[in-house]
Amino acid sequence: MIKIKKAGRSILHALSIIIVIIEIVLILFLVLTKMSGGVPRLFGHSVYVIATPSMTPELEVGDIIISKAYDGGELSVGDVVEYVGKSGEMKGKIITHKIISIDGEGADRTIITKGTANTEADPPIAPSDIISVMKYKTVVIDKIYRVISTTWGFICLVILPMAAMIVSEIVDLARQIKKEKEGGYDDEESDE
Repeated sequence: MIKIKKAGRSILHALSIIIVIIEIVLILFLVLTKMSGGVPRLFGHSVYVIATPSMTPELEVGDIIISKAYDGGELSVGDVVEYVGKSGEMKGKIITHKIISIDGEGADRTIITKGTANTEADPPIAPSDIISVMKYKTVVIDKIYRVISTTWGFICLVILPMAAMIVSEIVDLARQIKKEKEGGYDDEESDE
């Protein structure tokens, strides 16, 4: 029974360390990506946050979408794509709009996109201008992101849990060091 207890504690300890490491790596990944001005990418998929109401009601401001990098494959009317704007106030910004028409064939294809809430279509683009194609809109991550994007939400859902895990690991380490100094481990140790 004592060995099972020790094994259980060891497994929980290992899991908590793994969770802390994964959380730190993910946070560093997101922070470094944002600091470099890039879009978070993982396994060929990108994460975008909708910044304008141009795709309302299909996509609302603050919605998070997952898009797959465009590999030159087939596109269809109705696909939601991301591309970099080339003119006006959208120049250099990533635009997420729906394809409303595809004209021509092969390398000469011209794609027309439009935000569902916009009255006018966007300037034509070529398939080579497309960065990615939306695969799905998240639901749960949207809600978490909206909370985490506030200062208090970030503190409560990221900083405090990380701090608690780190403090817990430090306390466990201190207990182990103290036990080693006192002459080893006691198989009958009690939980406090």
